[in-house]
Amino acid sequence: MDTQSKNYVKALVNKYNEVLLHSMSIAVAEDLINLIVVNGDDKNFKLSPLIKDQQVFRLFVTNEFLRYNSNSVLNELKGMDDNFFSKMRKRKSDKESQARSDF
Repeated sequence: MDTQSKNYVKALVNKYNEVLLHSMSIAVAEDLINLIVVNGDDKNFKLSPLIKDQQVFRLFVTNEFLRYNSNSVLNELKGMDDNFFSKMRKRKSDKESQARSDF
């Protein structure tokens, strides 16, 4: 990526930072819920009272996630393979093209 493109992308990330942060917050909280539901070790954990106020739950999960990972996530993102995103888009495209069967 050339310098001009990088600067433009930086400006776009800055412009949409609040929306991106909100999206990330939703994704991290949903992933945590999925992990709790799927993981047999956590089957005794009572999730429903926590997620009644989704906004409070999401904010707490996001803050904890960032507290644990802010430095490592940023370092990993800086060194991330450029092909990662093209692979991610391909997986998303494949998933969207799959037909859903109604049983």
